[in-house]
Amino acid sequence: MKIGIKYQNDNIEHKFNLFENINNYDKVIYINCTYSRLTSLPQLPNSLIELSCVFNQLTLLPELPNSLKTLCCTQNQLIELPKLPNLLQKLYCSSNKLTLLPKLPNSLQYLYCENNKLISLPKLHNSLQELYCSYNKLTSLPELPYSLQKLECWGNELKSLPELPNSLQELVCWNNRLTLLPKLPNQLQILWCENNRLTSLPELPYSLKKLYCDNNKFIKNLKYKYLNEFIYF
Repeated sequence: MKIGIKYQNDNIEHKFNLFENINNYDKVIYINCTYSRLTSLPQLPNSLIELSCVFNQLTLLPELPNSLKTLCCTQNQLIELPKLPNLLQKLYCSSNKLTLLPKLPNSLQYLYCENNKLISLPKLHNSLQELYCSYNKLTSLPELPYSLQKLECWGNELKSLPELPNSLQELVCWNNRLTLLPKLPNQLQILWCENNRLTSLPELPYSLKKLYCDNNKFIKNLKYKYLNEFIYF
């Protein structure tokens, strides 16, 4: 097991074999203990800003310090997450066994929670820029924040999508049960909506660069005559 840490005012990553061997633990701002076969973590230092514990065997996490801004705990066996710190900006918790997420802080900018067992998402705040919630058991999404730029929600059980914010640039919603799409934002560049039950598309914005929409139930529409040969079968 190798544990990488960084101290305040020191950008060098120091290596330790055991948590017990770490000097000046109360001054640690960064911990990287990926691929270490850990089943638990010790109490975390109050100075911690970033924690990466990917690819372990963790079922629970200890209390998270208020200073934490980045939490990366993907590829574990987590069944729940502790209370999230108010300063947290990045949460990567994909590939676990989560059924619910705790209340999200107002500061959160990136939420990656794919490949879990989530049945719903908590309220999303207007700081959020990227939401990746694919491959869960979601039947609906909460109201989307006006700050959102990327949304990936493929591989769920969604029958509809909420109103899309004007800031959205990428929408990946393939392999759901969608029968229609909401109005598309003027800045949208990528739309990936194949393997649904769509019979038509909404008006496409001029900004769109990539469109993937095969394996739906499209009915030919003269309004999109220039697209018929590509998307209607």
